[in-house]
Amino acid sequence: MQTKEVLKNQLLAKVLPFWLSQQDNTNGGFYGKLSIDLESDPLAPKGGVMMSRFLWTFSHSYNALKDQEYKLAADHAYHFITEALWDNEYGGIYWLVDAEGKPLNPIKHVYAQSFAIYGLSEYAKIDPTSDALEYAKKLYNLIEENAYNSSTLGYEEEFDKKWKQKSLSQVASQNPKVKYTTNTHLHLLEAYTNLYTIWPNEALLKKIQHLLTLFITHIFHPAGYCQQEFDQNWTSIISGVSYGHDIETAWLLDETLDCCKVDEDLDKTVRKMTSELAAYCYEKGLDENGWMVNHGDGPRLDKTKVWWVEAEAVIGFYHAFQQSGNSNYRNAALNLVQLIQQKFVDHRPGSEWYSRLDEDNQLLSVLRKNGTTEENISDSWKGPYHTVRFYVEMIKRLEEK
Repeated sequence: MQTKEVLKNQLLAKVLPFWLSQQDNTNGGFYGKLSIDLESDPLAPKGGVMMSRFLWTFSHSYNALKDQEYKLAADHAYHFITEALWDNEYGGIYWLVDAEGKPLNPIKHVYAQSFAIYGLSEYAKIDPTSDALEYAKKLYNLIEENAYNSSTLGYEEEFDKKWKQKSLSQVASQNPKVKYTTNTHLHLLEAYTNLYTIWPNEALLKKIQHLLTLFITHIFHPAGYCQQEFDQNWTSIISGVSYGHDIETAWLLDETLDCCKVDEDLDKTVRKMTSELAAYCYEKGLDENGWMVNHGDGPRLDKTKVWWVEAEAVIGFYHAFQQSGNSNYRNAALNLVQLIQQKFVDHRPGSEWYSRLDEDNQLLSVLRKNGTTEENISDSWKGPYHTVRFYVEMIKRLEEK
């Protein structure tokens, strides 16, 4: 069976049915946790980031596959976001609510607002009669009014319930000097790009161009990788390379260019940068078997394999092949597909992918039995966004000539 058919069958028969099974029909939204033993925790909290990713996943899946079951799941996610996660007093999406939808951590983080825009924009495409686009526009305006710093040209990332800026407690490392992260700015750009596809607003386009420029002027290092965390002057304050983020950046920025008509010179400069990012990841980020490693810092490599890193590497390398014609990238992507099938796909009924492998390519999840760590099939960070996007993107790309 060809790779495309394997992936399509797996998406339809295993992956999407699994995420549908996580729907909480009692309290709304989707369950916040499923353990490695496939035990659901109906009392687990629900995060704004993950619920927004569920909204994007089922909206995008319905758009691609036209199965009414996915539309109903997207409706379910939309109602939870607008009724439980939305702050009716101050606007924006809460970081965390309990299983019933009551606020636990009401901070407003740009990372969470970005994924809400991303999901709401996708939902607006499948239900244009809803208020999803208006919610997305409100979030865009809240971010621009509260987060954009015209002096540093960056976006402040974390705020309290009332949108008063606070020190970073989420997404960034624990270094108190961290002011800006590539992670948040990348996903803000991703969100603004999706919003632009249904609301081609000139002011929004200028902000997209500004974010692209930040990658050129501050984030991208001439050696070929993205720096990850910065102080208030955009000085990098953490060493090393996050290969998963970099290969994801490489194809997401190209997607922005394909969706948005930016200045010609900017387009050319960004495409050169994304090409260099893909090349650096290919040359430095793959181990002897073709897995993408998690992190590199000089000669030191963290060879832990993380589910989302491998998923993004497949898309990123195949995209690099499509852009360049270099078959090395295609071979790297297709080899990773096979490795994922062997190690990450959990073939137990009622499951999806494992989360991580150690340096010897053994499941880290087994260490939970020794009290060393906790790995889940689904939780506040491991959800459907990366894996479903991997399947949909690769099925589409493998069909292209």
